[in-house]
Amino acid sequence: MGEGIVRDETPVEFFREQLGKAMEHQKVSTSAFTEHYLVNLLAVCVRGDSLPRPEAGYDDVPLALLYLRAIGSSRVERARLLRGMGDMALFVSGFFADSLNDQPVSLRYYRAVGGHAYAMLSAEHEAGNRLLPSVFCELSTRFLEFSDVLSEISEATRLANPASVVRLYERWRETKSPRAAALLNRVGIHPAAEPAEGRGN
Repeated sequence: MGEGIVRDETPVEFFREQLGKAMEHQKVSTSAFTEHYLVNLLAVCVRGDSLPRPEAGYDDVPLALLYLRAIGSSRVERARLLRGMGDMALFVSGFFADSLNDQPVSLRYYRAVGGHAYAMLSAEHEAGNRLLPSVFCELSTRFLEFSDVLSEISEATRLANPASVVRLYERWRETKSPRAAALLNRVGIHPAAEPAEGRGN
């Protein structure tokens, strides 16, 4: 059974603990700046505070629309929009990866667009932000790793059900995530060992 979120501690404290456990389990290390960024990203996104407001007719703001707005904006506004793109893509692809199964855009798309947004943000040295550009560079180049870390936190804070194994397999097929493969191996499913299509014909 997953550990509940309702505890006598702040969201920041809770997610700092969960992030530490997930990173230790996956043997992922990072700078204190990036770790602080991820903790705060989780804390504010769970409350919905930092995600861009939905557009009319959409459940959320399409990443492509945010990108179009960003490239036509001033430096400061472009930085804000790029950060919103990267944060939303990382949070959704990590914490709510299963929700993308029936969507027109794939998990791979979210990870590609999110990584690109962080890369652009790093290159522009986000104006007016105290965080070092290296944080956004790391979020860009290690997007898949951090997305997998967030996925583990998501899985640890909710009840598992039989359908989750199917969704996990679909996630592995889509992204070839090492973490998804390891979790499948743990329940006796070995995706890397599957027979190749057409074998024996």
